[in-house]
Amino acid sequence: MASILLPIDGSQSSERAARHLIHLIKTYTPLTVRLLNVQPPVKAGEISPVVTTGTVEAVRREEGTQCGAAVRALLDEAGIPYTFDVELGPVPETIAHYSKEHRCDAIIMGTRGLSAISNLLLGSIATKVLHLVDVPVTLVK
Repeated sequence: MASILLPIDGSQSSERAARHLIHLIKTYTPLTVRLLNVQPPVKAGEISPVVTTGTVEAVRREEGTQCGAAVRALLDEAGIPYTFDVELGPVPETIAHYSKEHRCDAIIMGTRGLSAISNLLLGSIATKVLHLVDVPVTLVK
C-alpha cells in the first residue's frame, strides 16, 4: 500500500493540497495518509527564564493540532483515514526526516504557508523539501 505524506500548516494552500489528495485517493486506492504539522524549534533567548522549554513545546504542539483542524475535517468528511502528527524542528528537514522514517512513497504539499518565514521566503520550504527527499513531491498551488 502506498503511503502519502501531507505536510500542513493551516493555510488555504494546505486545504487545496488536501482536496488534491482526496481526488487521488478516490482514483488510486489504497493509500495510507499521514498528516504532519511542523512547528519551529524553541530557540535560545526566545523564552523567559520563568517559562520552561517544555511549556513552550506543549503550546507549539497545541498550535500544530489547531493548524490541522480544517484539513482533518476535509479528510473526515471524505471518509479517508489518516494519522496526524505534530513535530518540532526546522520545517524542511523535519518533513524530509519524517518522510524517510515513515517510508512515505510521495509527498503532496501546498506551495505557500502561513508562517512569517514562509511568506518572506515564498516557496522556500517546498524548494528545500524537494532537494532533501528522494520521493516524488507534488506541489499544489
